[in-house]
Amino acid sequence: MTNLATHLFYSLINRREDASCERYFRYGTYSQSKSVESRRPLKSNHIIGFSLSYEEDILNVLQMLNDGDIPVLVESRTTEDPIVIMGGPVVSANPEPYVDFIDAFVIGEGDEVIQEILDIVVECESRQHAITSLAAISGVYVPSENQVTVKRLIIPDLNPLFHPTGQIIPDVPDGDELEPVFGKSFLIEITRGCGHSCKFCLVGHICRPRRIRSLESVTEILEKGFKETPTKKVSLIGSSLGDMDRLDDVADYIVSRGYGLSVPSLRADSVTSSLVSRLIEGGQRTLTIAPETGSSALRKEMGKGLLDEDIENAVKIATEAGMYSVKLYYIVGLPGESEQDVLEIAHQTKQLASKFNIRITSSVNPYIPKAHTRFQREPQPSLEEIRMKLASIETNLRNVARVTFESLDPRHARIQAVLSLGDRSIGRVIHVASKHGGLSGWRKAEKETGTTFFDIAHNGVRLRNQLPWSFIT
Repeated sequence: MTNLATHLFYSLINRREDASCERYFRYGTYSQSKSVESRRPLKSNHIIGFSLSYEEDILNVLQMLNDGDIPVLVESRTTEDPIVIMGGPVVSANPEPYVDFIDAFVIGEGDEVIQEILDIVVECESRQHAITSLAAISGVYVPSENQVTVKRLIIPDLNPLFHPTGQIIPDVPDGDELEPVFGKSFLIEITRGCGHSCKFCLVGHICRPRRIRSLESVTEILEKGFKETPTKKVSLIGSSLGDMDRLDDVADYIVSRGYGLSVPSLRADSVTSSLVSRLIEGGQRTLTIAPETGSSALRKEMGKGLLDEDIENAVKIATEAGMYSVKLYYIVGLPGESEQDVLEIAHQTKQLASKFNIRITSSVNPYIPKAHTRFQREPQPSLEEIRMKLASIETNLRNVARVTFESLDPRHARIQAVLSLGDRSIGRVIHVASKHGGLSGWRKAEKETGTTFFDIAHNGVRLRNQLPWSFIT
């Protein structure tokens, strides 16, 4: 329930008189194949929709379908089975690894196209007729229809868009594992897309241009949300939130109404004393920024556009304002990265820790190449190289006062990279892996299918050819 898209589509569909939307969760409920609202069997729906924002969740998708007695493979479904539709950033970049399992994909932003999809399914006489008809909708990709090109959906203006104001707040104790990431919050989208276009970043390439809600639109949504959603906290959603000129005014407005406030990662050069003061007043105690690398030269080459002084100033502001901690996000294995660049991550972290009396978490994760970015043809380093880079940083940060090091298991980074850059041939690997589950499941699937799955993202030669996702424009 941390995903605003869940609230959006739930509200949009249930506003219709001819549709009923219910929710299914892979974990934490009595059944992954029975709805939370009425225990409606998953198979009893006309449409099953998934939003894929994390590549490895495809295993959960297949396991839910299987548990719901729905054939996992498209080719095995009958006229009595639901239509399986998928959207989200993962498939908006590259849906090809998943075509064996999904009847239709929404490529890009689905706020408005969902109504066209529902209209067609309501009107068509058969399942196959509906699927075939979906291919005529701009932004919808139906693999069985052999479309030559698919145009990604981008909505030009956020202000007139519907925004859910009566949101579901999970009825669980504070701190419960089923509580959303931002706590029991009213979620409001402030910005969409990004104007910075860092070479490695998916959002900066498939969600352009940057769009920002007006202050008037934001306050109107908040006023309705305060009345319709039973919570006393607001979480601002959006990439590059700091690009909103009047972000301080939004924060002031929320806190002055007696509401808690939280924001995700901010660009270091957008952090101001007044904004941080409002965040503290709203209950947020950790500032999150993403330097990406400790090397100013590599940061410039990546298109990040942040100076070391910007990062230091953000940490200084957080410390002086009374924040408890700062979280720094870094990437290792970026194209063109040197050994010294890797060491600069540890150096910058230690330097900040020595200057400022604040807890610092250095979160260092492997580079994961993404389709449609300017680094889409740049292979991921070998697992051995990634492990060495992470170990070097961890060793340099060991026993440094007030510093915590964390990272992603390189094996997960490799799986995500393969799924990001893969084509239809890896569908059978995914299918077998879903039967086993876990990291070992991928290794077993690689062996059983005879596919060198773990080598795909490291194969630079393969990436010189035509890319599987080139039909998306």
